[in-house]
Amino acid sequence: MVASLTSGKAQVYQMVVHVNNGTEMGFPDSKIVIPVDNISEVTFEEINKQPQEESIPISFLFKEYTGTTRSPMRRSSAMEDRSFGVFSCYNNGEPLGQETLSVNLMNNQEVAFVDGKWKYLPIKYWPEKAQGDNYASFFAYSPYANDTESSFVSVKSDSDKPLIEYKLVDPMNDAGDLVYGNQINTTKDVDNGCVTIEAKHALAQLMLNVALKENLDANKKVTIKSVTISGQMPYSGQFDLYSEQWINYSDESLSYTIDGDNLSPDLRDAGETAITNQPEGVTLDSKPIGINPLLLIPTDGQKEISITIDYYTTTDTPSLSAGYSRLHNTISKTYNVILKGGMIYTMRIQLDTTSM
Repeated sequence: MVASLTSGKAQVYQMVVHVNNGTEMGFPDSKIVIPVDNISEVTFEEINKQPQEESIPISFLFKEYTGTTRSPMRRSSAMEDRSFGVFSCYNNGEPLGQETLSVNLMNNQEVAFVDGKWKYLPIKYWPEKAQGDNYASFFAYSPYANDTESSFVSVKSDSDKPLIEYKLVDPMNDAGDLVYGNQINTTKDVDNGCVTIEAKHALAQLMLNVALKENLDANKKVTIKSVTISGQMPYSGQFDLYSEQWINYSDESLSYTIDGDNLSPDLRDAGETAITNQPEGVTLDSKPIGINPLLLIPTDGQKEISITIDYYTTTDTPSLSAGYSRLHNTISKTYNVILKGGMIYTMRIQLDTTSM
């Protein structure tokens, strides 16, 4: 005799009755009576076995955060120009928190845009239980740091948390524009297993502008040799991708000088030469001092920073053999600032011309 028995959704079983004469009774559409004494064994055999659920690869989509942080990205308006490092964890139903967070699914996996898609190797698949209340979480950052450590970013190797270390090597270098994003508590059932991450800016952006307080005589120009920013600004720190907070700042303070080709061409002093060979220089109109804004690690509360401007006043002086004269000046001023990640700040500095 053969009968059907279902167990859950995946398997279907048949009951096979073995009689004492060694035959198997298998008439599923018939009703028969077998004396109990004649039954030697009853077995269940799986039939119509369903294939296991197909494994779903973890895929990614990175895009610009459309909230209140600064935009567009400094380095490029195209997300596709970036390479991301991804950490992920699967808590098997446990609530995600600082104590339970442990990187166990992806550990600094590089994901890059290749041939029109975000790709990485080797491909990883969603855990079979990553559905319902069994969530996985993903944390990403860029620029990507490989095992040899980039000049800006490194992965804290002794931590099982999504933690990176950042060094402010060159505040004017666009390649150091640190961005991050996360997708917490998601499952393979969302967007066919595609993890969407919106990238935010972790650094503050500071634009230094300069203008004259009063107009100059027509035979004078003010040009800049260098601008130095220094004070209570950390040179490096750790960024927690889970809490989205800067932690463990360095004791070393940043001091950075904008000079040479990093100065705006309209302001850059041309050296010992006549006024006709100097650029337009500082005017009543506010102009950016540098060719790019400064990228700075956000401060923990209000901090003091100092701005020092080293500049020249060139005067057209026909009575001199060179035809011009030069006056060198340096001014310095201290400001109290609060810098928050993802925000744009503009500092307008006025040069007093009364002594020129």
